[in-house]
Amino acid sequence: MELYQSLKSLWKKLGIKGSVKNYSNADLWVLETDTTGRPIARILSPGYKTPRGIDCDAFKRKDGKAIQGHKDCWKLYDFSIAEVFSDGKGLRVSVFSKTAVSEKHFGEVVKYINEKWGEPLTVILDTKRGRTHRIESYYVSGHGWLNFETTLLMTCRHEIDNAQPVFPRKGNPYIRSKRDKIVLNNFSKKSKT
Repeated sequence: MELYQSLKSLWKKLGIKGSVKNYSNADLWVLETDTTGRPIARILSPGYKTPRGIDCDAFKRKDGKAIQGHKDCWKLYDFSIAEVFSDGKGLRVSVFSKTAVSEKHFGEVVKYINEKWGEPLTVILDTKRGRTHRIESYYVSGHGWLNFETTLLMTCRHEIDNAQPVFPRKGNPYIRSKRDKIVLNNFSKKSKT
């Protein structure tokens, strides 16, 4: 616990905050603790992420259904980015560390603010290949078609939510989709020639 507390103080100094990205088809209640310590919950719609600068403490489904067998809150930690996805059985969460808790865990009664909240996810929706079959441009939501260099820069700055840069020891850098079990969302499957 002492190690966690020292890491938590380091994360606070660096400004690393917990956040949620909603790739699912369900609205989520996302809890944060305001400056007075009172927990506040707002609605995070599908295709949105929590605003930068907000430290997200927990989340749950707005419709009251369970996420991975738990109907109440999933608490996340300061350094965590929780990505919520739909699958055939409901919702699943990809996050480094989460804990099932009740609302009572946060002390005071949660204040629910029934408003849609957050920033739209920025994602690569499509790609185009050149004559050599190498991806040359990316269709990025909110930005349109962008060349490789611009897209790589945005990916390195964490401005694109579904991509990550790769810098191999040999060869040129490239952009890949975030790792998951779904093959059809890989950029190579989206490519047009």
